[in-house]
Amino acid sequence: MSIRPIETSYAGHRFRSRLEARWAVFFDSLRIKWEYEPQGYAVGPEGRRRPYLPDFWLPKEKLWVEVKGTEEQMDVELLLHAAIPHFGLPNPAGPCWISDHQARLLILGPVPLVEAVHDAGELAGYVHPAHALLSFRKGDVFQGSAVFNSHGIELFPEGGLVGNDGPEVFWHTRGSNWGNWLTPGAAMNPDHDSRVQGAYRAARSARFEHGERP
Repeated sequence: MSIRPIETSYAGHRFRSRLEARWAVFFDSLRIKWEYEPQGYAVGPEGRRRPYLPDFWLPKEKLWVEVKGTEEQMDVELLLHAAIPHFGLPNPAGPCWISDHQARLLILGPVPLVEAVHDAGELAGYVHPAHALLSFRKGDVFQGSAVFNSHGIELFPEGGLVGNDGPEVFWHTRGSNWGNWLTPGAAMNPDHDSRVQGAYRAARSARFEHGERP
């Protein structure tokens, strides 16, 4: 039995799920401008195009965002097609170049937390969630990562090869070179970023039952 998402009102928008609303709270906490479902597109090669409505557009970061609660909800082929510039999502503000990669699609799952790490009883640093990022370079789609900080988002496009613009998904390397898009890993930081930690906490604890204020 599947659990039906709860539509949620926040910031003048009616979100299709509470998880999407929580990420809007997170973006607001970090002062990241966002647009919710600004427009749908047909993505994919000629003859195989399918409709796709991305959840968020981040205009300053030039990134599309997809939010999903579980890996089972992911349409991997559709997202691969969306990440390929010449038949996927457009770049309304121009390409987001990181070295020779185009950062294309940020994938967010359940809202995590920043956790402190101790070694022999001493504080060793903080583990910041690293979210999956699909990037494109020379015909190939890669799974990199993105880490939020008090200044926005730091992007690391290098990673496992997901597929190409054939288009082909490299299913045989899923789980070894790529995968786990909703829980891809973490980044160790020796410093405490209270703004990011507060943003994750605000998003996780937001209550929407009695209006739009989290």
